[in-house]
Amino acid sequence: MASSSIVNNRRMRILDILNERRSAKVEELSVDLGVSLVTVRRDLDYLYGKGFLVRRHGGALPVIDCADELPEKKLDEKDDINIEEKTAIAERAAQLVNDGDTLFMNSGSTILLFIRALKGKRVKIITNNAAAIMTEHDPAIELMILGGEYREQSRSLVGEFALNTIRNIYSGRTFLGTNGISLERGLTTSVYQECSINQAMIANTHEKVIVLADFSKMGKISNFVSSPLSSIDIVITDDKCPAQFREGLEALGIEVLLA
Repeated sequence: MASSSIVNNRRMRILDILNERRSAKVEELSVDLGVSLVTVRRDLDYLYGKGFLVRRHGGALPVIDCADELPEKKLDEKDDINIEEKTAIAERAAQLVNDGDTLFMNSGSTILLFIRALKGKRVKIITNNAAAIMTEHDPAIELMILGGEYREQSRSLVGEFALNTIRNIYSGRTFLGTNGISLERGLTTSVYQECSINQAMIANTHEKVIVLADFSKMGKISNFVSSPLSSIDIVITDDKCPAQFREGLEALGIEVLLA
């Protein structure tokens, strides 16, 4: 039986192929991956069940709402986008943190602003956000950077090494940045490997899962589903968030805080 890492790598390759070609047939994937048609169909069924692709007769398509597609941007390109809103969100999030807390945080520019906002807080942060190393933060903060495969585009750490580390840690609260939030599809990201990181953090959180997202993320859908909204407790956003969307989140039992 194939190891979990081999299976995971093969499935990631399937998603890469779909994003490159916009569609693929089972027979094509079988040849590209060097596996049987049965194995390809099994992988497609698994990925479909997780919401990572759309099944079509004889093949599959990537899950992207073309009108709302969010291509991946480099972290440097995100730094100055909606900076005032992101800063306000970060400062509001800091109000939810107490001395002694252990916090999971993922990658992204809003998370970096959040780390800077934790002035005077004696907390432990566990993150895959490699850019956090160079981010100004309070000396009282204990910063633990997860190991793993480094992605230059997002300046994040992903893969089995990072996942195995997360699985051995429990946090009180998890703070997540995201590329998009959809009432139907949940949190989405442009990076497949980030999904498993977010999911592992959520699974090992025993209090609240909190999403930091400015108005531009609301109603947007990126390539991959990283979490259903049922796993989210609080969304912190800014006052430009559409009232109808905020009400939709609240109807799902999610507390919405405006910065």
